[in-house]
Amino acid sequence: MNHTVVLVLYEHQASLAILNYLRKYYQFGWAFREAMRNQPTICLPDDHDVLQGNLWGEAGAPMPQEAPANNHVDKSGGYIEPIRMVNVVHRTNTAHHMDPVDPTPASWGLSVYHGEIIYGNVGFAIVADRQWKSGPENLNIIVGTSGQEEDPNVFNPTYDDPNLNLLGKKQENFLAKWSKDWRGHELKALLSQTIFAALATHQANPDFYLKYDFDSDGWPASGRNRAVEAIHESMALHICGDTHLASVSQYGLDKSRDSNWAFCAPAIAVGWQRWWKPDSVDLLYKNRPTHGLDNTGEYQDSFGNKNYVYAVANPIYSTAKNRYVKAHEKASGFGFITFDTQAKTYTLDAYKFLVDVTDSNPNNQYEGWPITIHQKENKGENIIG
Repeated sequence: MNHTVVLVLYEHQASLAILNYLRKYYQFGWAFREAMRNQPTICLPDDHDVLQGNLWGEAGAPMPQEAPANNHVDKSGGYIEPIRMVNVVHRTNTAHHMDPVDPTPASWGLSVYHGEIIYGNVGFAIVADRQWKSGPENLNIIVGTSGQEEDPNVFNPTYDDPNLNLLGKKQENFLAKWSKDWRGHELKALLSQTIFAALATHQANPDFYLKYDFDSDGWPASGRNRAVEAIHESMALHICGDTHLASVSQYGLDKSRDSNWAFCAPAIAVGWQRWWKPDSVDLLYKNRPTHGLDNTGEYQDSFGNKNYVYAVANPIYSTAKNRYVKAHEKASGFGFITFDTQAKTYTLDAYKFLVDVTDSNPNNQYEGWPITIHQKENKGENIIG
């Protein structure tokens, strides 16, 4: 009898979560119907789609009902919702993709979707960068407090372990093979949820410095490095979002600027705010770009990852009552990427929220944009200033 009650509650929880999610997905389709009506569209699920604020997926493991000491439920590894519900999210968002390269479910029956789509002479690799990600409790990390007392320029080795996952072995192997397979296309791009770096120094308000953002894909550093190494031969542009903070940056592995560029696009409606203000906490840097903008240049993030930050769209701390003005001041917006398969270039645009993109006003875009990147620059060659 007790087992029956547990099963009923589990199914009821999953059903309510599915209905809640489908309502939100319907609203998404309604909001972007004109953009998607006649345009090829690729959707990817992320943490909020599975009704979590943060997600360290642990290959589908259920989140412990009792989180580690001092951690609330969104600061531990695993999924809050039943796998049945999570698989509905995956199917809704990715049914239009090509078949995954390996459809074998992850642990606990969690569906997978990593694979490739070729369109317009461009090969797009798609990965899930939180589905296999290790939870911070593996290293007894208390999210939000661990390491807060440390100097910004100190990189703590106890917060990394080569056995921790970011993409997981299957996705790393897929990317390594995809990077060398040029059949049917001239340019490559990687699509994932967020950037392989910790490019946010302040959160929620511009004065709160959070040294370690374990929700970022700068952590775990060893997993981040394996991911960047896997895409190095592809010369692919990494296209992503999620941080609510637009940026253009270049990854470094053995040395600064020896690997792929990444475009983290603006969020269309920013809620939680982040800032990249390394200069305000005296984070060391070198080789600021020729445009001379603050908070740009070669930095190591809080996990020791090498990143060359070319442009970042820091927001205003908004107190506006009008929701559209507030979205604009919070650095909401949208990105465009023009792929030129003959010149083998990517041109990146980052537009502010309340603009008319047809009026050619140079202030329509955030400082540092537009920028054109050549394919070879994604391998550390022909570097721009």
